[in-house]
Amino acid sequence: MRSMFRAGAACSAVLLVHLLVACAASDDVQAQPDADGGAPAPLDDGGAPPSDLDADADASPPRACSEDGFCHTALPKGHSLRAVWGDGKGVVWAVSGQGAILRWDGTEWKIHASGLGPLSAVWGSGPTDVWVGGQSVLFHGTGTSSAALTFAATARPMGEIASIWGTGANDVWAVVVRNDAFPRSLVLHRAPGPGGSPAWSEVTVDPEMRFSHVWGTAASGIWLGGILGDLYSEAPGRIYRRPPGASAFTAVLAPPDPEDPETETEYDPGELVSVSVLSDTSIVLLGRTPYGDEMVVRGKSADSGQTFTFELADFNGEFNGLWSHAVAATTEDDLWVTGEYGRMRHWNGSTWTASALTVTKFPVVSNFYAFWVNGPSDLWVVGEGMALHLDPAKKK
Repeated sequence: MRSMFRAGAACSAVLLVHLLVACAASDDVQAQPDADGGAPAPLDDGGAPPSDLDADADASPPRACSEDGFCHTALPKGHSLRAVWGDGKGVVWAVSGQGAILRWDGTEWKIHASGLGPLSAVWGSGPTDVWVGGQSVLFHGTGTSSAALTFAATARPMGEIASIWGTGANDVWAVVVRNDAFPRSLVLHRAPGPGGSPAWSEVTVDPEMRFSHVWGTAASGIWLGGILGDLYSEAPGRIYRRPPGASAFTAVLAPPDPEDPETETEYDPGELVSVSVLSDTSIVLLGRTPYGDEMVVRGKSADSGQTFTFELADFNGEFNGLWSHAVAATTEDDLWVTGEYGRMRHWNGSTWTASALTVTKFPVVSNFYAFWVNGPSDLWVVGEGMALHLDPAKKK
């Protein structure tokens, strides 16, 4: 089996699976905001040698922003940020593998809540409605203001909350990965029940799938992505979609082999690693084949989001050798990909180039895991001990 997405490849959606509703949620545990907010620690340069080795070598203080406009922000010590989301009004939320919810108030990061176990996902419908996912628990943050949110534990599914997305406070989706259970993942949906109050229910899509991502738009509907089969096998990837108004999900099927277009044989689409939604008619996917080949795939619709075609963006060998973890699109010709050892790559519409992240004489070597983007001038990238904000005005 070879990669589904090569240059010029395309695919269309086919109705496949029926929807089934089960299981409701209940509130139990609460996580209050930390009283002291967690004092920010000095900037971690992502692997710089100890200061006593270079005290005399560079007396000048570090810059705030890199030559490519990535501005470093100070984080509390000891946190590896796994996901990030902003409310579009200046407040940004991030979650760490060390069990903390962090809040950027426009000036500094503070620990808003802690002791929640490893966290892996965050999304909100607005400033006072934020969802956080971790190991077998979903936390719902509500309050009178962003700074006053209290996070309460809701449903307790078995597995890791890998992804959260929704269209609003009463339409929220979550994907749960189950490592040693069947079905291999759970797809949860929060919507008003018979009595009118929002409740979580389980949606059956394909028990063999191990879904890892959920996303969508108002015009294109709900999308799910993951792999078919065991987590550590060379499992093929699959993408499903439920168009607006539909009661069943659509399977995005692999096209014929581009090297043999006369055949109708499907071939492997690979694992979905990250998604960036640009508009109702434009999405960007970061994928990885079972053989370790990475790919950036553009999905575009010419009929207002009803159907999509997918085409591979030309890598030119830029990502060989290191794992990529996240993709972000700010415009059609402005793409970012990041991952291991501080590697950041930028697509300007014609070429891929390496981006400078360091603000000292030492390179940034931290792993990065997630983006949040709100246009070309508002992009965050987070990872091991780092949270960078792209400010194009600071580019040299």
